[in-house]
Amino acid sequence: MNQCPNCDVWTKDGHCPLCREDLSQDKGAAWYPYYDPELHKKRTNISRLAILLGILAVFICLAINIIVIPQFLWVFYVAIGVFYVVVSLTHTILSASHIGGKITAQVVSLTIVLLVIDFLSGDMQWSVNYAVPFLIVAGILVISIIILTVRLKWTGYLSFLLIMIALGFLPLVFFLSGLADVLWPSIIAAVFAVTVFTLLLLFANRSFMTQLGRRFHL
Repeated sequence: MNQCPNCDVWTKDGHCPLCREDLSQDKGAAWYPYYDPELHKKRTNISRLAILLGILAVFICLAINIIVIPQFLWVFYVAIGVFYVVVSLTHTILSASHIGGKITAQVVSLTIVLLVIDFLSGDMQWSVNYAVPFLIVAGILVISIIILTVRLKWTGYLSFLLIMIALGFLPLVFFLSGLADVLWPSIIAAVFAVTVFTLLLLFANRSFMTQLGRRFHL
């Protein structure tokens, strides 16, 4: 029996019945990436150091803020900046996580950063009206392009694409709840999410439904 590393199915054939990957045992190709314990330990230590330094920097800035300009809490700008840098360093740069997960984490963390900065700067609504909708559209587009590029290994990106498609309706929620007052960017994000999902149903019908059923236990 051969197991497909992409679809996680077992078959007696030499090819995967879903993605048609060649499962011949004489290929000599490694199914799992090389694990370097020293490199993993080094990355872990750097990540922990970055988190520690980030927390320390925020507390130092908080003390300076309270002593020098207590009436204006600029420390929150520092805190949100440190948050994004730490997420980018620990999860995007140093982590061996899936590229789809890194893109999703970047979109989510940037969304939080934009919302907080918008709120701190006087709640001008530029984040919920324009920045967040187009950021989510960009995230969906990037993962979709990667899926078209990798082709046979697209199933590994499906969960992250579904998360991004769900996020595509977030700007519409902002508008309906009154947080945003410009409708067309929210409509663009929602329509783009629906369009990508529909294209998946049309052009990856059988394999997409199989993967969707496996992920949601249908």
